[in-house]
Amino acid sequence: MTKTFISYCHRQGDWVWKRLVPCLKAGGADVLIDRERFELGRAVIGQMDALQDQADKHLLVLSADYLSSPYCCHEMDRAIALDPGFASGIIIPVLREACTLPASITHPNPLYADLRDDRQPDPWTQVLLSCDAARLGTTAPAWLAARDEAARFLERNQSVNLVVENGVNWRALLEHLANDYPLGLARVDLQDPDTTSRRGLLATIAKALGERVALSNEPHDLSDFKALLMSRSNTRVALTHFDLAPHRRYYDIDLFAALRFLMTERRKLTLLVQSRTSFAALLPKDHPLSDIDIKTVELRARP
Repeated sequence: MTKTFISYCHRQGDWVWKRLVPCLKAGGADVLIDRERFELGRAVIGQMDALQDQADKHLLVLSADYLSSPYCCHEMDRAIALDPGFASGIIIPVLREACTLPASITHPNPLYADLRDDRQPDPWTQVLLSCDAARLGTTAPAWLAARDEAARFLERNQSVNLVVENGVNWRALLEHLANDYPLGLARVDLQDPDTTSRRGLLATIAKALGERVALSNEPHDLSDFKALLMSRSNTRVALTHFDLAPHRRYYDIDLFAALRFLMTERRKLTLLVQSRTSFAALLPKDHPLSDIDIKTVELRARP
């Protein structure tokens, strides 16, 4: 895994933390960044140099603020000193804002990625390839748009069907939502053998939520699960590989009716359902979940 050091000005911090870093991580890079690696009580310059010295690649997020910062220029000069002619590809200049570049960059005249408008996929592709982070399976703008849309719905306690195509790194997207957003998103994989029965599914959800509860045998397991959710604020659960659900013989109408009740009547449960086939197409028209209000977010593979 390629270690990529991110050199940036904190005035561009939101963009770096919320857009650049998630794409690099999802693409397969090991990101070295001060926000995650620096320790309190230790000198900044010393930590900066030590972290930068671990890197295989040095990504410079260039802007006027960056070039006016002594700390940033220190990082930039150290990176360029490793390859002054920009011959080895270890320095990755990224133009985030219009600025006058220093002679140390303009003289060798390296190709840089222009991400002043980060809705364009091609510069993103250049950056990810340069960092050996090309495992998104789709374009960075598409991946980020799906992330933003799913997060927006979940924050409003609206259930989401994340429809993905083969080859797309949707797992990293869900991990990012679970770890970096204040959603409390628990993840349950229907490929897990523990989920094949109704009671097993409910117990696995409870475990993913960090709840220690002993569910009764059927049919009282549904009452126990309801009591659990009623004791919590709105619960958000990601059910992955939901394409398996229609084929589960033990997922009966009582289970789906209970889920519907908790989602629509009590508003205690919000689902993120990941599938390859759309939610509506997976369920028959008279199914208890067929007409719930679930928002579709599509994540298509790179053309």
